[in-house]
Amino acid sequence: MNRRLSVTFAFLIGTLPAISFAHHNFRSVYNFNETTVIEGAFVRLDLVNPHARIFIDVVNDAGETEQWVVEAPGKLALARRGWTDDMFADGEPIAVTGNPAYSGGNAIWIVKIARESGSEVIDPLIEDELAIEAERRARREARSE
Repeated sequence: MNRRLSVTFAFLIGTLPAISFAHHNFRSVYNFNETTVIEGAFVRLDLVNPHARIFIDVVNDAGETEQWVVEAPGKLALARRGWTDDMFADGEPIAVTGNPAYSGGNAIWIVKIARESGSEVIDPLIEDELAIEAERRARREARSE
């Protein structure tokens, strides 16, 4: 029994570091105290878990095209809000507002995406906060009447 317990304990201790790095904390990757806007042409949407990724081609100040990645919540959170694999057309111009990566690379965390039509796609986490705040305001107004 002691040998089995020792082997199990050694296995658990050995796998804990791998488990802790299996999913990174996006709050440590992106600077949520800053926002930036990038404009470019839609390339691809990877609607996957744990984080979806949107790739866009952005023309920099030197006139060169750089590919940026926009990270977003996972597929399940986005699909519940109507996101689909084909929601953007190839080459569609979009403006993405997001939180830049601390590394300074071509990556941001989504706040919102503005389309040429004027419609916006908002990060579900922010969308939830806005809905909660709107409900609070409505209750306050109802009480004051």
